[in-house]
Amino acid sequence: FSIEKRMEKLEKTEKPKEAKKLRAAFRTSEFRADEVLVAEGLSKGFGDRPLFSGVEFKVTGGERIAIIGDNGTGKSTLIKLIVGEEEPDAGYVRSGPAVRMAYLPQLVTFRDPSLSAADTVIDECHCEMQEARDRLGAFGFTGEDALKAVGTLSGGEQSRLRLCILMRADVNLLILDEPTNHLDIPSREWMEDALADYDEALLFVSHDRYFIEKFATRIWHFAEGRITDFRGSFGEYREYRARQEAIAQAQKSAAPKQEKPKSARRRTSELEKQRRRVEREIEKTEARLAEIDAESEANASDYVRLMELDAERNELNGRLDALYSEWEELDES
Repeated sequence: FSIEKRMEKLEKTEKPKEAKKLRAAFRTSEFRADEVLVAEGLSKGFGDRPLFSGVEFKVTGGERIAIIGDNGTGKSTLIKLIVGEEEPDAGYVRSGPAVRMAYLPQLVTFRDPSLSAADTVIDECHCEMQEARDRLGAFGFTGEDALKAVGTLSGGEQSRLRLCILMRADVNLLILDEPTNHLDIPSREWMEDALADYDEALLFVSHDRYFIEKFATRIWHFAEGRITDFRGSFGEYREYRARQEAIAQAQKSAAPKQEKPKSARRRTSELEKQRRRVEREIEKTEARLAEIDAESEANASDYVRLMELDAERNELNGRLDALYSEWEELDES
């Protein structure tokens, strides 16, 4: 069993495509902000539990940054600091003077859930009914669907509606928190096509490895209260981490070996058992992900089943990330 081999294979895996697409795109901004975001000494915690401290960064126009890490490490909290939903404990983060920001949270809300999708677009975009219906049609809301109350829409439909509104806006900083979580396969592919044409700054939290590899040109990795800032693709970052771990392992192996006491030998044996357990869990999770891919192809026209499979895939990808992190920690112990 080789985790390194599996990681390498994962990086080379291509995401399956479906033929059906939704036709939509972000409006082209008339400008690009050179200074998009700046943070100095940024710190945040809850109670006596610090999430991160002393964070500094600068984001410029056109950068595409993926925020990755285990759940509970502060990824979504950083997003909330940037959009002003939370206040920092120390330091600051500010946007540039020319920045126009759009934000898609994990949990989408609307001012008036009783309004129809069409009336919501009219209300938020200040447009006429025909333009609203045209926009909604491009996002899959046709016929009676455009007249449904937004409060009755599914989570995926609400995300799609919010994106319909955001994509009309003239923005040069787009912030997405787990953007693919509630989308069916056609909507996910539509989003990828739209983002491929968007050339302004993009900041997103995701556990979706395909999505990260496709769009990220910079990685912020949250772990143990620190943020690793790496300029490059997700695949390049994984290679960088593998090299760093290989160097650390070589240095550890080169150190003079001393006879381990019985307690240390017992601990080593216990760590090995834990590592084998995690490896079995990784194998089991990857096997189920392969089954989901096969089921998705077999149910290409059943969108209800595809959404169920997609939700399970997202959950398993998050679990797989956590298992890989646990394996790496055990390997370094």
